[in-house]
Amino acid sequence: MTQPPKPGWKPADTEYRRKSPQSIRQEPGKNCRTEQTVTDALDVNQQPAGDRRFDPMSDAWPMVVIDVLVVVGLASLGKLLGDMTGSGAAGWYVFAGATTVLQFVFVALPLRVSLRAQRKTAHETQTELRVQNERQQFDARLNRALEMTDSENVALSIAARALALCGDDLHGSILLADNSDAHLQTVITTSGCPSSARCDVATPRSCPAVRIGHTLSFDTSNELDSCPNLIERGLASMAALCVPVSVVGRATGVVHVVRDGLAFNDEERTKIETVAHSSGQRVGMLRATAQTQLQASTDSLTGLFNRRTMENSVRQLAENHVPYAISICDLDHFKVLNDTYGHDTGDRALRLFALTLRNSVRAGDLVSRHGGEEFVVVMPHADIEAAAAIMDRLRLELLAAVSDGRTPSFTVSAGIADTVESSDYQTLLAIADERLMAAKRGGRDRVLTSTKS
Repeated sequence: MTQPPKPGWKPADTEYRRKSPQSIRQEPGKNCRTEQTVTDALDVNQQPAGDRRFDPMSDAWPMVVIDVLVVVGLASLGKLLGDMTGSGAAGWYVFAGATTVLQFVFVALPLRVSLRAQRKTAHETQTELRVQNERQQFDARLNRALEMTDSENVALSIAARALALCGDDLHGSILLADNSDAHLQTVITTSGCPSSARCDVATPRSCPAVRIGHTLSFDTSNELDSCPNLIERGLASMAALCVPVSVVGRATGVVHVVRDGLAFNDEERTKIETVAHSSGQRVGMLRATAQTQLQASTDSLTGLFNRRTMENSVRQLAENHVPYAISICDLDHFKVLNDTYGHDTGDRALRLFALTLRNSVRAGDLVSRHGGEEFVVVMPHADIEAAAAIMDRLRLELLAAVSDGRTPSFTVSAGIADTVESSDYQTLLAIADERLMAAKRGGRDRVLTSTKS
């Protein structure tokens, strides 16, 4: 049989509702049945601004009721006393006047002060909600724009446009470190940004905001504690805001924003920090994606295309009906070099040959490591004679490269074919490979365009 509740008992939810969000955070699990309950309690600011309205009379209506009751009570008392004293209408007027004075002093004035305070609070809260709503819309639009980008340059362009929307009459620039992390470069500026408004700091360590890792705000460039880089530019009174940009968890850049005279307020500072944070995150993700794609498409030892990437590139040439010549190169006696000097020396020889090969071919030629010590070169818009000249130049460049003694001397043999002989890539590979084998049999260190002697 269910026991009646004890005196003073109240549901757990009632006690929970009276707790502040701070106490909820400090006592997780107490009087909270699910994590969603806590989330709902803390999620007030997630409601749409239009649903959070303030009624100036929400706390004042009890006073209005009391006011009416007091008026009625005092008027009744005045009439009763007037009837008892027999003073008639004169007594009525005396007590009515006294009632009015007392009502004004003890009820109307406090009520008026309370209403004014509530209206002021309501106005301030509505203003805060409007600013918060505008900030949330700015953040959402910026993140949507950045999510649609697929390259770092486009993401930075959107960041520059967003900076221009953060305040009036401001000029901004974004500086990022190069691949060595030793130099800062201005990668984008807001539209119409003069050269005098751009920061010319040379290295990440030279920028106080990057070095400290926090936003630095300067109300004027004339103050003693202004940024040294700002003072050295010799500008007139100018406000500046420097926000570090973190890419993959490291501060490797800075958003530099300046404006003549007027310092940046908290709302402008928050928006600029949002631009720096969001753009840094997007650039970091795009770089990580590009690095992953690069690793998937290149050979880890030499940095050249791998076989799959070469096949995809040649397929595009065929689809566009672009003629090309193909060459298969193979290092002579590489197994002997590897067994004699070790695999580290063999790896150095492969990297040296890959570098020499890249420097010997034309700018638009495709180079890949086909496997082991074999390399494939595809030369668009080249015939077999032009390809042979390029491969002969490679042999001479390799001879010069190994002459410094840091790598044991080695040579290369090559076989060449072109699309005049076949339009199929695999068939051309077989033809070039047959000529490569003929070059090996003929004494190595040579280029053959035909198996005929």
